[in-house]
Amino acid sequence: MNFVVTADEVRTVFGLTNVVHFPRCTAPRRRLDARTAHLLSTVGLPDTEWFMSKASLRADDHVDVPRWYSKWGTAPEECHRWLVLGMFADTTLGLDPDSGTVYALGDGPARMTYRPLHRDVESLVHALTAFENLRQALEEPEEDDGDREERVDALRARITAFDPLPFAEEESPWHLVFEEVIDGIW
Repeated sequence: MNFVVTADEVRTVFGLTNVVHFPRCTAPRRRLDARTAHLLSTVGLPDTEWFMSKASLRADDHVDVPRWYSKWGTAPEECHRWLVLGMFADTTLGLDPDSGTVYALGDGPARMTYRPLHRDVESLVHALTAFENLRQALEEPEEDDGDREERVDALRARITAFDPLPFAEEESPWHLVFEEVIDGIW
């Protein structure tokens, strides 16, 4: 399978120690769609201070959404097969193992809320890698902050061209992060 982002690109951008590869799981209750499983086992998922992969080996650290969310309430029935994929901008990301869709999970007044954030994990890894490239470029001492907003807008357009979901809703964590980059917080 070919992906828009390669394992070499992800390792080059994040380094060897900041990429998590997931084993291909064949247990019936934990089976991912083939494309997602292949991407997570070959390309991997970034794991940094600003995007934390849910790759814990602790026995009490749950990866299924209903058990993870149980300390706050009950997860909606449609989320019962989902897995916790990671944390981004104070938002927990859930993965539907059947479709591969990545969801932003939140706390609603009565129960857990969710909304699609990426059409698949490939889109998530593509966006994270492109964002990290921009973040590193903006950290360069000789970098001119004058074109910061233009560069952020160009990256937003690039991500949206590949997958419109990350910026489809104003409440998206991507909007928050990009506004913080423009404001010079990142």
